[in-house]
Amino acid sequence: MFSPEQRQLMESHFGLTFEPHPSPVATFKLIDLYEAEHMQRFLDEYNPVIKGLEPAVGAMYLTSNLILFSSALHYMVACCDHAIDFAPEHFTAELIYIEGNYSYYTVRFCVNEAVAIPIDLNNREQQRNELFARLYAHTIRPLIELLHQLTKTPKLQMWGSFPRITYTYESLIAQEKDPIRKQRLEADFHYTTDEMPPDAFGTKRNPYHHTYRYVDNPLNPDVPYRMKPTCCMYYRTEDGEYCYTCPRLKPKDREVRKQQMIKELAAKKS
Repeated sequence: MFSPEQRQLMESHFGLTFEPHPSPVATFKLIDLYEAEHMQRFLDEYNPVIKGLEPAVGAMYLTSNLILFSSALHYMVACCDHAIDFAPEHFTAELIYIEGNYSYYTVRFCVNEAVAIPIDLNNREQQRNELFARLYAHTIRPLIELLHQLTKTPKLQMWGSFPRITYTYESLIAQEKDPIRKQRLEADFHYTTDEMPPDAFGTKRNPYHHTYRYVDNPLNPDVPYRMKPTCCMYYRTEDGEYCYTCPRLKPKDREVRKQQMIKELAAKKS
């Protein structure tokens, strides 16, 4: 259904895989995570390994994983001949450890049953709208609402992370060489961020509709950083701190961090 190159891209970019991990830390049927007991067991496994100091850390980190998971369907609809059914019963959530120069724990989603949905090129936009609505209403939204119930993390804070799909679309558009697929990606990006109705999210406005604010980039003043749309809770991990682009970081503290980064950059060049 998907080429080896497409599968590799989905695993590396979206945490979506078609082969079980050889040594996961823990595995959960995704459908089970819609029940409070199983989701709590998952959080009890996840929060300690990411060194979260409160339950909201696990909720926000899992939200980041769900953003990537959602992006996989966006990619399929624009760039593949088929999508797959993103109903939760078709997936396993795997808590895994990735070792490298920067080692970390994360969650990826393994496809247990790939139920093919051929992309109807004559009716692609209508099909896209329906697939996206189903994804958010039936697969993502119940998980966000359960995380809110169990961890008290504000739903708007979790939904507020989703505009990061901007980076996914921009990357895919920049890399795409086929003009037809590039055009689809651009059209889907516009629909996702500007036209998708908020009903599927259970919010008053489409959370993807977001205007980024910018902050100085000490490493390249000509390319300012986008401020994160919401706090990722890294500062509530052991040895964590506010990200330079965190909306909770006070301007005077960001300026201190900026000057530190400039000094560190100068030291490396000397």
